[in-house]
Amino acid sequence: MAAKTKVRVALDWTPNTIHSGLYCALEKKIYEGEGLEVQLLPPNEDYDTTPAKRLQNGEVDLAVCPSESVIAYNETGRMKLQAIYAILQRDASAIASTKHQSIAALDGGIYGSYNAKYEDHIVKAMVKAAGGNGEGMQIKGSTGKLSLFEEVKKGNLDATWVFMPWEGVEAELDGVSLYSFKPEDSGVPYGYSPVIARNVDSSLDAESLKKFISATVSGYEQALRDSKEAAAVLSPHCRPARSELFLDRSQQRINEFFKDGSSARPGYMQSSKWETWTSWLKKQGLLQESLATDGLFTNEFFT
Repeated sequence: MAAKTKVRVALDWTPNTIHSGLYCALEKKIYEGEGLEVQLLPPNEDYDTTPAKRLQNGEVDLAVCPSESVIAYNETGRMKLQAIYAILQRDASAIASTKHQSIAALDGGIYGSYNAKYEDHIVKAMVKAAGGNGEGMQIKGSTGKLSLFEEVKKGNLDATWVFMPWEGVEAELDGVSLYSFKPEDSGVPYGYSPVIARNVDSSLDAESLKKFISATVSGYEQALRDSKEAAAVLSPHCRPARSELFLDRSQQRINEFFKDGSSARPGYMQSSKWETWTSWLKKQGLLQESLATDGLFTNEFFT
């Protein structure tokens, strides 16, 4: 019997319903059927190394990360980071606050930042679009990235960036009133997030990547067919443990973001979305020069 190809995947967060298709493909042995031995590796408790950095360090073969990571690494030339699969076809994130009904109010508030390269500039642009000036907002950078939303709920922060099908559902079930502000509503054409990315210079061959993509598509299609089962598959991996009610509701909410239209394929990317996103970043002065989008992503491993 031929040895299986090992594929280590760094997750962008503790296991959650965004990752349910990956866990379906793993637990249902879809990866194994493709001759792959896949490991899904969450960040450590302190989240002191990003998935992209783990990829750059050679600790993993693929990284789940936002499109900003892909753009930033290519701009600096630190690594040829390239998206090969978009987990979410539409943006499911928002700036969330328990205090303010308008994001403009952040001009006098504290924003809990994940320290991502473009993040604080994007939030300031959203504040400005709502009528503020963005300069009165205090940025509180954090190393405890996994606890930022808890700090918002406690009232120690005015807002932070969340995924609404996860933290939004959490607030809903906890009876916490949450005000949410989507980037697109402020004129920010936010890109694919998260994506699965590779180091172009790594040794993971094209055939293995095709098998990985095929199995991953099947995993997310399974999550789309049966959200309850997908939530059950994910449940043992969640830390801290989550209730069946929470995971069922979160899975139902996130499923609408795995595809963009009834005929679309999970994971497949459109160049127009990358072009619009990088053009916006350049207009904001966040990119020093235009980047060729055909280097930032590829659909070549879809069969």
